[in-house]
Amino acid sequence: MYTFKDNSMISFDSLDEFNRFYSDFDFYSEWRITTAQNNVRGAIIRDKSYVNRIREMFAEKKLFRRNISIAEIVSILDSYSVMLRAFKELKQLCKQSEWNNIRLHSEYKIYFSKNRRIDFIIEYGARILLVEFRVSNIFPNVSTIWQKKESELLVYKELLRNYLPEPYRIHLYAFIAMSEYDKRQAIPKHIKYNKDNAKFFAEYVYEFIINRDSD
Repeated sequence: MYTFKDNSMISFDSLDEFNRFYSDFDFYSEWRITTAQNNVRGAIIRDKSYVNRIREMFAEKKLFRRNISIAEIVSILDSYSVMLRAFKELKQLCKQSEWNNIRLHSEYKIYFSKNRRIDFIIEYGARILLVEFRVSNIFPNVSTIWQKKESELLVYKELLRNYLPEPYRIHLYAFIAMSEYDKRQAIPKHIKYNKDNAKFFAEYVYEFIINRDSD
């Protein structure tokens, strides 16, 4: 089978490993997804140890021609925060044997693609789910974010088909989250949206990736 590790910023052999990795960031307080621009948010955390750790991981793999920007790091932390919630929901749906066999790859660079990266690849046997993540300040169903991310995923799928071995079945998911705070003020509708979306994503992963492994 093909290994995604070599071309990923970081890979996890289990989702429990991802949970431990995220916990090691040891945020002073819970990570918050806010309405501010990522560069503004990044300026506040620029010298934090977890930011430097992501920079180092990005550089160590030597997969990219440039350094990772602070805005990109903020986006990665947003996605990790929401995925953590989704995986908590997924664990409730899985048998222990299923849960133990889920692998996760973050920031996977597609070969011969001019440095295009996939936010997440969830791997379960010969099934893989490509996940693109984005945060919106307005409800996604009234924007073009869905269409943009879905179009990107279709391109990524075709590029992967150029070199992945035959057994792999590729699935796609555009995960659009919402900013949850305006400065320090919580936005309850957005928080609920993300909670419901995390649960829906977990159900999708279980139904189409985990529970159909024997197809």
